[in-house]
Amino acid sequence: MFTTFSKNTNFMTNVLEYGRIILRLIWPILLVLALVVNNVSPAQAISLSQELPHRKVIVVDPGHGGYDLGAVGPSGLAEKVVTLSVAHKIKEILFGTYEVHLTRDDDYRIDIEHRTAAANHYRADIFVSIHAGGGFGHQGRGMVIFYHGPGTGERPMSPRQQESSWKTGEKSLPWDSIQHAHRAKSKVLAKTVHRHLLVKLNPVDKGISEAPCFVLRGADMPAVLVEIGHLSHPADEKELRNPVVISAAAEAICEAIKEYFRKFH
Repeated sequence: MFTTFSKNTNFMTNVLEYGRIILRLIWPILLVLALVVNNVSPAQAISLSQELPHRKVIVVDPGHGGYDLGAVGPSGLAEKVVTLSVAHKIKEILFGTYEVHLTRDDDYRIDIEHRTAAANHYRADIFVSIHAGGGFGHQGRGMVIFYHGPGTGERPMSPRQQESSWKTGEKSLPWDSIQHAHRAKSKVLAKTVHRHLLVKLNPVDKGISEAPCFVLRGADMPAVLVEIGHLSHPADEKELRNPVVISAAAEAICEAIKEYFRKFH
């Protein structure tokens, strides 16, 4: 019975999501028709429809999920749990102001290419991937923000995670280069998120890094990967167990998103 209810709920959620997408695509046509019926010229109707504000679309990607635990802290806290908590909080805060989608809303795994495909499918204005990765021998600690590029900075994924992620062989796909067109705005978004997280969390700061991030490379919009901490470090794991810290991280990311959209209408 519970399984049936869960499936029905997921079905209705999908129906509503697709309904919102369809409405967003056809409302200008409906508006033009309504204005023409009321003796407004087609040219005036089109002009009025174009002046109405576009509701920004945000896709938030909680890293890992399902059997892919991500990094695991010394006392057992899994990265997949932390990232989903932050993503849900972001959606809760931004709900009503923006159209917010999560690449996953529960504990299941999604292939990396499908995460980026979701952002492209929803025609997102920005894509934010949330992580809380690990380092070697408890050495890694702190916050770092990545944007995609051929930089020589630290890779956001461990060798084990890269091995299980999307592989295209030695020959890269043409779509992989699409993120380069958004590099400048992605860098601005990364700097904005970084600044707000510093104010809210006062973390060990690893700064901003340009790196070839698999999860960002196919995104056709400004995109960043946010490492809010390193679960492999006992102190970071303790912090990320605290709901207050999770809420603060989400709030900082939301404030950064709002500031970014004020810069780029």
